[in-house]
Amino acid sequence: MPSDLRKVVIDALVGMNFEVASVSDETPLGDGGLELESLSIAELVMQLDTHGVEFSDEEMEKLPEMTFGEFAEEAARRAAAH
Repeated sequence: MPSDLRKVVIDALVGMNFEVASVSDETPLGDGGLELESLSIAELVMQLDTHGVEFSDEEMEKLPEMTFGEFAEEAARRAAAH
């Protein structure tokens, strides 16, 4: 996975005032992890839009169930396909 896109995700989270020091690939985006809610998910996805990463509304509803690693991998896959 392109490490630059992973950095973009981390930088976006930092910009949104999320604590990322202990984030690993196993950290859940939602409950018990980063605790991202729908508004935060939407903001994160909007920031990735400039990299060709898009998620539908239905997909965004499921993103809190993913881990950080799964999300970063999926974002990188979509960016590469763009």
